[in-house]
Amino acid sequence: MDESYDRKAIRKKLKQKAKTTLHRDLWGNVGLTAPIILIFYLELFVSYVADEHSSSTALAITNLVVAIAAILIITYVQYVQSYQSLKQLRDDSELAQPMQSWFKTYLTKHWQRTLWLSVWMVTLFLIGWGALVFVGQLVTQASFLLIIISSLTYTPVPSFVYWLLTVGITLIVVFAIVYLLKLYKYILVPFIGYNEPSLKGFQLIAKSRQLMVGHRWEIFVMHLSFFWWVLLTVVTLGLAGFYTIPYMVLTLAGYFDTLNDAQKQQAELEIQENKNKVQPVVLQPSN
Repeated sequence: MDESYDRKAIRKKLKQKAKTTLHRDLWGNVGLTAPIILIFYLELFVSYVADEHSSSTALAITNLVVAIAAILIITYVQYVQSYQSLKQLRDDSELAQPMQSWFKTYLTKHWQRTLWLSVWMVTLFLIGWGALVFVGQLVTQASFLLIIISSLTYTPVPSFVYWLLTVGITLIVVFAIVYLLKLYKYILVPFIGYNEPSLKGFQLIAKSRQLMVGHRWEIFVMHLSFFWWVLLTVVTLGLAGFYTIPYMVLTLAGYFDTLNDAQKQQAELEIQENKNKVQPVVLQPSN
């Protein structure tokens, strides 16, 4: 790592630039985030109604359909927000333009293919680790259920149940950490898809892995620096998220540009060094 690469200074600079960009079109960026917050409240309402009428099959199906639709919409909105954040950071004349972005700019065949291909590739590389965390949850819940049944029936808890509980908790902790590590490997995929739409499939994943080498902890610390903003979002039941989410996305977009530019400079430097190498002269014996 170049000694001139000051992580703390870069983080401060990028957050300041993100804040300036956010304030330049505050309501537009709030608009880009609005569907995420509104769908969160809708999901809470639907879940509450479903719990109140838990015996209703129709409501259960409705809840499932709403959940799937919510995931798809939020995913689309998040990727569009990533694209627009990158555009705004690079060009001071660019605005968020949520309505145009959702229903015109990125609703073309080209951008839909790029966007959903990126989503598919990230899901493909994360779903296995997420499934292992889910298995750990199931094992843990089954263990607690067996303990509760033993308590209600006044029978001793079999020793294997405690082993099962230990295994379940271990699976959750270990694979949640692995999942987080993998997630940070692919966190730049949305920006890569926008920046280099010609990249397909595994190329997107490979590019993100390449950019994130030695920088996962750096991005994690950047996210930790938003702790108080996230806490405020929780305290306000999501309302502060209208500001916090675009602020964080703009900062991450700035990190992508920084890492991408640094990689390009390094590649150009290596090419120049190879050109400047003195080629050995091989003397041929005369006849």
